[in-house]
Amino acid sequence: MPPDPSAPAGDHPLFPPFDGPRAFDQIRADLDAFRPAILAVCARHGLSTGGLSAFSHGTNVVVANDADQIIKLFPPFLRHQFEAERLSLTRFHTNIPAATPELLWQAELDGWPYLVMSRLPGRPLEEAWPAMGSTERVAALARVGEIMRAAHALPTSGLEGIDLDWDAFVERQIAGCEARHRRMGLPEHLVSQIPSYLESARPLLPRSVVPVLLTGEYTPENLLATQTDEGWRVTGMIDFADACLGPREYDLLGPCLFLAAGSAELQRALLGSYGYDLTAPGPELRRRLMALALLHRYSNLKFQLRLDGWESQVSSLSELEQRIWPL
Repeated sequence: MPPDPSAPAGDHPLFPPFDGPRAFDQIRADLDAFRPAILAVCARHGLSTGGLSAFSHGTNVVVANDADQIIKLFPPFLRHQFEAERLSLTRFHTNIPAATPELLWQAELDGWPYLVMSRLPGRPLEEAWPAMGSTERVAALARVGEIMRAAHALPTSGLEGIDLDWDAFVERQIAGCEARHRRMGLPEHLVSQIPSYLESARPLLPRSVVPVLLTGEYTPENLLATQTDEGWRVTGMIDFADACLGPREYDLLGPCLFLAAGSAELQRALLGSYGYDLTAPGPELRRRLMALALLHRYSNLKFQLRLDGWESQVSSLSELEQRIWPL
């Protein structure tokens, strides 16, 4: 009987040792460290082991082979991300106007859950964005709005396990918001305004929502673009480890901060294609989105807000809100 490829060989474990999440983050892109586990997955499912390469960005171990397949290993402490991705992948695939990976296999190896999925063509929008002209950028944001609208219309039955439990979630985020942004390096004159700002925004926050399927990740790293005869087009979307159920506005934050920040034209392209009435979007929408940006579970405005010089140019959160969303 051939040996079980999922079993450690003697004193050679399949996974490298590490001490906690921070230590894992330092090694997750080290292909050699995870090669035994990757080879075991390949042997189990008959995958090619040629051209193996690890992705440097992300949260989990992600490796591609020369057969356009992706192997994604989730450490045990991120099992919730495995559940989110496996559930949302099948719900999104072929059901939104953008390509998404096809889920090929899901299993577990020595306590590590993993997914095998197809690799999509295209380049991350992060790489294509600098080469895109203004017309292409407007079209890209409009496309993102269309994709998001279709995603939010999908049924959520069977996805209850990834529900954010929004009302409780938002209260936890409010309680820790000031401390979080101080840790993230937000200028102190803005950090000190957070309690009063959030108090003013409380009546505008979504409450007791009918949740939709969110990715929380409509960001330029997770959107794929392809160059066509008509120029660059957004054609695909990847990485659903942060998928959850919650209020629809939560998904607007990624494209608003990373891509459309400070541009009325790009903001209107996104919101208009999603379905907002642009004749009078109103200050309430700006305030609600700014509050949600502060409360996002991964909020880090110094990294996420692509608006040159904003830290030294605004004296208040209200002013920052108007700079980001000049609607």
